[in-house]
Amino acid sequence: MMKLAVIENSTTGNLQEEHILDVPPCCPVSKNPRPGSTITIRYNPIGKSLEIASLIAYLHSFKGGLYDDSGNLVVRDMEGMLLRISHDCQALLEVPVHVEANLELLPRQKMQLKA
Repeated sequence: MMKLAVIENSTTGNLQEEHILDVPPCCPVSKNPRPGSTITIRYNPIGKSLEIASLIAYLHSFKGGLYDDSGNLVVRDMEGMLLRISHDCQALLEVPVHVEANLELLPRQKMQLKA
């Protein structure tokens, strides 16, 4: 499982940081979510921010389901993915984190999730 990383900085909680990332197709069968799907991670950093390269790799680790180091399936659905991202970011940053996903799904569906 890919780990998130942070970069130290001089932030004091007075600004809001947003990471808006394209969500890769995670389901090997349906190929959902489809292109155009995004996830937004929003927080007020205090002394550290999410490191971009590890954040992108972490998001891609959900392709085909998220497995722990023992090979056990931990997350298989988009709802679980969103909650896990929120939990992991909040634990690492030690500030409240809001995560929102805007997903394009087949057939002709959209899904919006917020944590």
